Amino acid sequence: MSRSGLSFLLALAAVCTVPLCGSSYLDGLAPSVEAAPHTISNVEHPYDADWPDVRLMLAQKCNACHRPGTEQTDLTSWEAILDRPHPHGETLVVPGKPDSSLLWQYVAWNVAEQPDSREAEEPLMPPEKAEWLTEGQLETLNRWIRNGGLKYRLPETCDTWPLTELDFPSAKECATCHPKQYTEWSRSMHAYAQHSPVFEAFNLTLQERTSGTLGTFCTRCHTPLGTAIGENGQRRNVNRSRLSMEGVTCVACHRVDRSYYKANTRRHIVPGKLSEGCMYGPFQDAVSVDENSHNSAKSVSIRSSAFCGSCHDVYSPEGIRLEEAFSEWQNSPAAKNEQTCQHCHMGPVQGKPFRECDRPLGRAATVPGIDPEQIPMRPLSDHTFAGPDYSLLPDTEFPHKLDWMYETDYRRIERLTLHQKTTLDQLRRTNRKQLRIARDKRYELLQNAAEIQVAAPESAFCGDRIGIQVDVQSLVAGHNFPTGFTEERQLWVSAELFDTQGRSVFATGDFDSYGDLRDEHSHAVLGGHAHWDRRLLNFQSKFIGLATRGTERPLILSVNRQLAPLNIFRPAPEPTAAFGRPSTFRISKGSIAPLSTVSKKYSVVLPDCSGEYCLRVRLNYRHLPPHLMDEIGTPHLKPLLETVVIDQHDSVIRVGNSAGGRLFR
Repeated sequence: MSRSGLSFLLALAAVCTVPLCGSSYLDGLAPSVEAAPHTISNVEHPYDADWPDVRLMLAQKCNACHRPGTEQTDLTSWEAILDRPHPHGETLVVPGKPDSSLLWQYVAWNVAEQPDSREAEEPLMPPEKAEWLTEGQLETLNRWIRNGGLKYRLPETCDTWPLTELDFPSAKECATCHPKQYTEWSRSMHAYAQHSPVFEAFNLTLQERTSGTLGTFCTRCHTPLGTAIGENGQRRNVNRSRLSMEGVTCVACHRVDRSYYKANTRRHIVPGKLSEGCMYGPFQDAVSVDENSHNSAKSVSIRSSAFCGSCHDVYSPEGIRLEEAFSEWQNSPAAKNEQTCQHCHMGPVQGKPFRECDRPLGRAATVPGIDPEQIPMRPLSDHTFAGPDYSLLPDTEFPHKLDWMYETDYRRIERLTLHQKTTLDQLRRTNRKQLRIARDKRYELLQNAAEIQVAAPESAFCGDRIGIQVDVQSLVAGHNFPTGFTEERQLWVSAELFDTQGRSVFATGDFDSYGDLRDEHSHAVLGGHAHWDRRLLNFQSKFIGLATRGTERPLILSVNRQLAPLNIFRPAPEPTAAFGRPSTFRISKGSIAPLSTVSKKYSVVLPDCSGEYCLRVRLNYRHLPPHLMDEIGTPHLKPLLETVVIDQHDSVIRVGNSAGGRLFR
């Protein structure tokens, strides 16, 4: 700042410090501006940024036992920890003195395994080894007590209370009484929704191409609670809260107190601690008579397909149908037979409709301290929500991840302590078991989705032109197959004919050198290194854009970097309300309608070589195309893609020499 500018500010400050009063103003003195007094003090105001972390730590590790109405000390609130008297004169937290605080004495231990440490080799609590407090958590708890054990509170002058992690229960809290449901959910794609590295890269790519104007269009479905607590769509997963990373967590469905239609997840999730709020489910009566359990109420909409449709029917602001599983269901045979999404995706056999009366009976909850006989028997639903997708994360990241792994590079095995090595091994065993169960359910779902019928001649002559007909029948009654986000799901037919030497005579549906189908998106085809598979039978839906010369071309992503034409999120250069979509953009829907059959006949010219020719026809599925992963910057994940063979046909065609009219023997 220049000397003249500084002099002006000093003079202005001197003028503004003159007190304002009526007589002084009449005497010609300038009026003064007096600043408002401070409302936040670093010492006196009860504010501590560590309390939310401490509260979440206690909720996930301690509140399963330490809750109201039990013999254990209540640790569910700040008031219970610091304000309420405790039995036997115990002082749970002595503000400013961690070593004198009973809470610290119970959880502290020699976490770094130092030989000269004064701490115990093992903590008294929590009882499970994998839940012992980490070095960072111990530091946070110790600092919170040293600073006075203060509560997180906004200034009294603030009349707006933003939602935080403290306002919603974690899925781990629900696991206390609902271990079965929690285990099933933890391996589901609902729990994986925000974890997915492909989704994160996809969302960030669209954010970059739209200059951030995409907002929470994607994340409000993938992390409803993250959106509720104010996390924007551009936040990376490493900077998101633990609650946000739970994806479509328990309260995202069971704290919705009203019915919604197609809302793109703009749903109101009722805030409140686990014991304070009401959980909405399919039953009217409460799970437990325990007065300390949460309130329960019946939700009419939670059993309906429309409840699922709030996320699984995605429309852009200009009316482009990006995903329409719910709309497909509305016009399906399943809807006419009153079969909902839950009948097929939450039943004992994936892909098969099960009525409530046909589901296995069991107790929906296990409440600590309550006789199981007091809990009613109910038809149980599978919260795995089996679908065709799967995790691309290592088994150390999903379904579960240990707290210490957020603080330590677990890949450096030589630097890990004995405790870390032991718990890491246990974690991998648990995760692999859960992932195997999820894989089996996914295979079961796909195998119940479609089948093929192949008609081919049993014999022919050399040089003949034969016909191979393939019929693909969808067994799905509730929606098209495949369904989901456009340009993602791949379902195609591969057919190969081999001669007696194992040489390929005819092939379609095979991959190029990059792992892509030989279609208009193939790098090898575009580069002239492979032939375009013009006979490919592919049921993948694709984005189609209008080029500048008036021709259409397929697009991998529906958003480009241009201000006009092919962008579905920025305004089009012309009114689109009457048309429902931009005139320069459409979706080519290739999926099979419910319970429909699509046929294709391949014409093959046999070579001049007799013998037994082997024919192999497969119906294949892949949940992501490799070219999409190149487009969003995740090519390193392509080796993890799996091609699932839904159905397969093998047969032999006996080809003989036409000379003499005799077939090959």
